[in-house]
Amino acid sequence: MSNQNIHRGVIMADVENSLEFEKYDKKLTHNMTLDLLKEAVLANRAKSGEAEIRHLQDAIYLCEDEGIGDDPLVVEARDFYLPRFTARNRFLESFRREDRQMIRACLEEVEGTPLEQFLHVEVRQAAVVLDYLEKVDALQRQNQRKNSQMVLSGKALSELRSYRKPPPLLLRIVKATLLLLGEIEDKTDDWKYCQKMCTPTGPNSLNRRLADFEPENVHVEIVARVREMLSKSRDGVAHPDIDIETVEKVGAGTALVFYVWAMTAAKRSSEIQRTNREKRGFSYEDVIRPANRRRQRELMTSQSVTAIPSHRIY
Repeated sequence: MSNQNIHRGVIMADVENSLEFEKYDKKLTHNMTLDLLKEAVLANRAKSGEAEIRHLQDAIYLCEDEGIGDDPLVVEARDFYLPRFTARNRFLESFRREDRQMIRACLEEVEGTPLEQFLHVEVRQAAVVLDYLEKVDALQRQNQRKNSQMVLSGKALSELRSYRKPPPLLLRIVKATLLLLGEIEDKTDDWKYCQKMCTPTGPNSLNRRLADFEPENVHVEIVARVREMLSKSRDGVAHPDIDIETVEKVGAGTALVFYVWAMTAAKRSSEIQRTNREKRGFSYEDVIRPANRRRQRELMTSQSVTAIPSHRIY
């Protein structure tokens, strides 16, 4: 065999090996891309936030760029999982914002579609949250008509302070209210301390502190703890476990006034904090961890105490 033929044979072998490697390399790349897609789907099953959905979208686009857009896994992710996870994220965001219009729009979007069955938990939860928001609004209107601020400054506060041992529900609501005003739970565990904080008159009276309350000065973790005290919490979404009719009967109606004020103030603080975080380019989709007692002490000591520390602590 001539040297020329030998050289030609080596070249052809190199070409064949290169083609085989290219096929192997492409298959390896495809498998890695599909693995990324599977990871994105699993991440969204655990939590459907904006970041997770973007991750899934990017994985789908990458698969399509690799020429495997018709792979069954890609088709399932694009046509089945992505619309469902996106719809679930919109539901959760509407719950976090407590936006009735957004919640109703989410319900209308899935009604009568396959998404309704997939999102049956969110659909039921939407009904609970809508009912809860309607009741709170009705109670706010009711208390405005009754001039609840005047009630707090008179007989109701005196009766509240007269309890030697208040009903557990009343104590829980008062503690949540005082936490918003800067009184940590280590202190409000003592009912005598709560009584002292609920004085009806004077420069540091409860009414004065309520009037001076500035929702933008309350730390987000404190707000989360208050909402946790007044409701069950799962995945950052409120599931009211306090029956409003029951609250109304506790403490001659005083508990109701405290409850409505605390829930309204916490909601307002959440809205302000969300707006501020979004303006600074931060995402508000992550669940804020409620401040435990140690964290409350840290927040207390990390802030400078003003002349009237009751409403500017956090």
